[in-house]
Amino acid sequence: MTAANRSFLLAGDDPPSKVAILEHALALFVRDGLCETSIRDIAEAAGYTNPALYKFFPSKDALALHLFERCYAHLSNRLADAVAGDGKFEDKLDALLASFLRLLDEDLEAVLYANETLRTFWRKLPPAARRHSVLGALRGLLEVGLREGAVRRDLDLSLAVALLVGTFGQIARMAYFRELPRPYIQSLSSLRPMLKGALC
Repeated sequence: MTAANRSFLLAGDDPPSKVAILEHALALFVRDGLCETSIRDIAEAAGYTNPALYKFFPSKDALALHLFERCYAHLSNRLADAVAGDGKFEDKLDALLASFLRLLDEDLEAVLYANETLRTFWRKLPPAARRHSVLGALRGLLEVGLREGAVRRDLDLSLAVALLVGTFGQIARMAYFRELPRPYIQSLSSLRPMLKGALC
């Protein structure tokens, strides 16, 4: 991916060195994990020295949190936008699934990073950022389905949200390991009836 595809990571005036650090840190964190990736690894991959990295971030943890905030906001905003506004449950569910699969096509690493580091960084987000969660958007969608009678009345909403989140996470991991064909959006026609069968 190019920096242009990841504008959500950047401020408009970020210098090329910061852009390179963010790009390479994200790739290394996804590939090797937070603990296994060192400042030296990131700086070396980006073609800079350790002090160049510390110019922008006081620590690896600060860099990792910055990336999480940006990736999670990008993911949650896109999914929330897909289910926002007026419309029927089935149309919103289709929009949600399509939005998620397009996100995988556009930036799989950002989706994986947000998903895989959520447990580590969620409590460190500012309260305003936590107000807009993926879980809240999914619960809101299912509540619309209940009001319309499109979702089964005996459905436990918390478990249904877990079903959606777990499905999304596993699809992202399978995409990363190339167990799904690209473009991922082509999986929509198979995914749609499976999830509707579980929810409706």
